[in-house]
Amino acid sequence: MTRYTGDRWQFWIDRGGTFTDVVAQRPDGQIVIHKLLSENPDRYLDAPLQGIRDVMGLSPAQPLPAAEI
Repeated sequence: MTRYTGDRWQFWIDRGGTFTDVVAQRPDGQIVIHKLLSENPDRYLDAPLQGIRDVMGLSPAQPLPAAEI
C-alpha cells in the first residue's frame, strides 16, 4: 500500500454478504480497520457510509466532511 502523506482520509471498502470491511488511512498516516454488519436496518441504512462515520467519529446527524476525504 502506498503511504499517503496528504491532509485527507482515504477509504477502501469491501461490502460482502454478511460483513462490510472498512480500511481507512487517517491524515496522519495511521491505518484503521473497522468491520460491521452489511445489513443492520435498526442501526443504519448503508453499511459503507456508516463505517466511514464510525471510523471518523461522526454522529448519524453529522454530514460526511467531503473536504476531508
